[in-house]
Amino acid sequence: MGHAPENTIASFQKALDLACDEVETDVWLTQEGRLLISHDRPTAKTTLSLDEVLDFCRGRLAVNVELKCEKDETRARETGASVATRLAARGRADVYVSSFWWSALEGARTAAPAVRRAFVYSDSPDRAALFASAKALALWALHPNRAYVTQELVRAAHAASLRVNAWTVNDAKEITQFRNWSVDGIMSDFPERVPKD
Repeated sequence: MGHAPENTIASFQKALDLACDEVETDVWLTQEGRLLISHDRPTAKTTLSLDEVLDFCRGRLAVNVELKCEKDETRARETGASVATRLAARGRADVYVSSFWWSALEGARTAAPAVRRAFVYSDSPDRAALFASAKALALWALHPNRAYVTQELVRAAHAASLRVNAWTVNDAKEITQFRNWSVDGIMSDFPERVPKD
């Protein structure tokens, strides 16, 4: 997002140019059943589809598909189910879903258990409850906001067979600190600041 508008083919092309491993994109399920790409609720001007993004990234970039919804748990669950079903049908191992919505992740698991799932959060949940919920939902990863990443969290997550992918990390010193803590993935608006191993 530091180089091109987010959720656009231009931004995904820039990610390729910068040798990124993965991109994140936001998807909404419309009333008509379409899966459209937009950070905020889609408008009549929103035209980019999930399939277009997946087609562009196929074989070149892994894709983190964030399941979006507003004030509607039933809709969140439907979004998770619809996206996971689509991903399973496409048969891509390098694509997974993430969401702030537990119900969206539940919907994804019910519809397509093989599609990996990650919980996104921006607070400090009770660790025991978080890990118990992660285990119950068979999560693959946790996606905490950078402000809530600690070395203890990373160690505990790894002990529970969970990856930790932090967002949004733009400060070079913080990137180095997270790498030293063995954070698995660093989401950044400026991916060129994240050293490649």
